[in-house]
Amino acid sequence: MRLRSWFFLSLGLLLAILTGVALNGVAQQSAGPAAAAPTTVSVIVAKADVPARTVLTAAMLTRRDYPTDLVPSGVVGTETEAVGQTTLAAVPNGAPILRGQLLAAEGKKGASLTIDPGKVLVSFPTNDPLTAGGFVDVGDHVDILATVTTGVGENPKRTQTTIQNLEVLQVIGPTPQQPQRGSALTFIVDHQTALVLKYLRDSLATIDVAVRSRAESQDVTTRSVDITYLVTSFGIAR
Repeated sequence: MRLRSWFFLSLGLLLAILTGVALNGVAQQSAGPAAAAPTTVSVIVAKADVPARTVLTAAMLTRRDYPTDLVPSGVVGTETEAVGQTTLAAVPNGAPILRGQLLAAEGKKGASLTIDPGKVLVSFPTNDPLTAGGFVDVGDHVDILATVTTGVGENPKRTQTTIQNLEVLQVIGPTPQQPQRGSALTFIVDHQTALVLKYLRDSLATIDVAVRSRAESQDVTTRSVDITYLVTSFGIAR
C-alpha cells in the first residue's frame, strides 16, 4: 500500500514538471523574439529658435540623438560645419541644422544674403485699416489699391489695383520702446516695382492693401473706378 502511494506521488510530480516545461515553451513562443532597440545617430540641432540671417555660434548649437530612419537628408554632422555659417531661413528650437539652410557668408548677416539677384528689399509705409488693425501678417500676400489724381477737372480721381500678389516679409509698427514708430510692410520686388511703390508713396496717393487668399496667385484684371463708373454701374442719380 505504501509502495503504491509513493508511485502515485512520483507520477504526480513528474506530470507537474512536464506541464511546467510545456507551459514555459508556449509562453516563449507567444512572446516571440525581443524587439531590437532602434538605432540612433547624433546630429547637430538648434539649442533655441534661430532667426534667418543669423551667424551661428557654438552656443546656439547642441547635439541630439535621432532615430536613423528619421534623420533628414543634408543634416550637418559636426559643429565645425555650422559655426560661422549664416542661416538663410529661421531654424526652430530642436530642429536639425541642414546644409541647405546655411550660407558661407564670411560672418555676414545682412538682409542682402537672402535676396536674389535683380530683386531689392523695400519698406512701404502704410496706415491702411487692415495693417493698422493687425490683419496683415508675415507670409500674407497683398494687392496695393491706390486712389490717384489723374488730372484736373470735376472728377480727377481714379482708383485702381496696382501691384499685385506681394508677399509680406515683415510688418513694422509701434513698439513699447518706439510708440511713435509708423506702420510699414516690407517686400522683395524687382527694381521697377520698387519705383512704382515709391511713386505711389511720394505722390500722396490714398493707399489700401487687400489681403489675398493663400490659394490665389494669379494677377487679376480690374477696371479703374471713378465717379462715372459708380454712376453707370450702380444707377446713382446725378
